[in-house]
Amino acid sequence: MPARTFCGRSPTADYALTACAGNPEDTTSWRREVLPLCPRCHKALEDAGSTGRRFEATGERWWLGHGVGRFGSPGHGPQGSGRKE
Repeated sequence: MPARTFCGRSPTADYALTACAGNPEDTTSWRREVLPLCPRCHKALEDAGSTGRRFEATGERWWLGHGVGRFGSPGHGPQGSGRKE
């Protein structure tokens, strides 16, 4: 079973995510990851869209997909599912 990432619920799939841990203008603040999410966390990130969702435990802002940030990848933005097949 995949490790729990954002909450105590069991994840159902891995998703492409982008996080910003500081100044959005600083390229070193951004990172891309593929992490397991439960349906509720996936929905929260999907609903956040281009605004992203702040994770209170770390202060980081997260987005679904890799199409945001300083070096976004076309076709994998917040409107896409971000799901890793």
